[in-house]
Amino acid sequence: MEIYARHMNLLGEENFAKIHKASVMVAGAGGLGSSVLNLLARLGIGTIYFYEFAEIDPPDLNRQILYNSEDIGNTKCDIAIAGLRKINPNINIIAHCEKINKKTKIPKVDLVFDCLDNFTSRYILDDLIFPKGIPMVHAGVSTYFGQLTVIIPGKTECLRKIISVDATKFDEKINKEIFPPVVTTMASLQVSEGVKYLTGDFSNLLFGKILVIDLLSNSFDTINIK
Repeated sequence: MEIYARHMNLLGEENFAKIHKASVMVAGAGGLGSSVLNLLARLGIGTIYFYEFAEIDPPDLNRQILYNSEDIGNTKCDIAIAGLRKINPNINIIAHCEKINKKTKIPKVDLVFDCLDNFTSRYILDDLIFPKGIPMVHAGVSTYFGQLTVIIPGKTECLRKIISVDATKFDEKINKEIFPPVVTTMASLQVSEGVKYLTGDFSNLLFGKILVIDLLSNSFDTINIK
């Protein structure tokens, strides 16, 4: 248990036991997903499922921390699971080397992390999990900006209603340039919110509002959702 020595007492024995027993799903193992997976493994989340289908390209390496230049051309799924098992062999990590689609069977989990990079896929994920009552920590990034919110069925609307866009048109116009620190910042915030949810800290949880950050101007704004 030495791997957890620096945060187990900080969280408290009861809260650490909750996250160690938790089962979560990470949708995507790219920019956000690779950092989220890395942190979840180090925290000691008991069971982690993740979905990823793409191969590793050179432009991925500016922000996708589970991969390096020797991995180019390999599937993110295979490299990610091998790396995560080296980080923490004491947890269950299940990889699904596939793209999430309308027929995807969602595993029984306590929480989902939305680490996808387009709204077409995000809405598909939303449609799969919200009716099942599964909560989700959503994040998105572009250039210097990031957004974050926690979606809880019965307490909030679904993602499709909270952030309503024409997915096809939005995805076609999205700027793919990205400042690496905004990715790791948002991934860290995602995991932090995930821990709050799993330990029942709803008083500090970011639901019913959206956090929007701009690292260029160092602005962090919280917007209430009506």
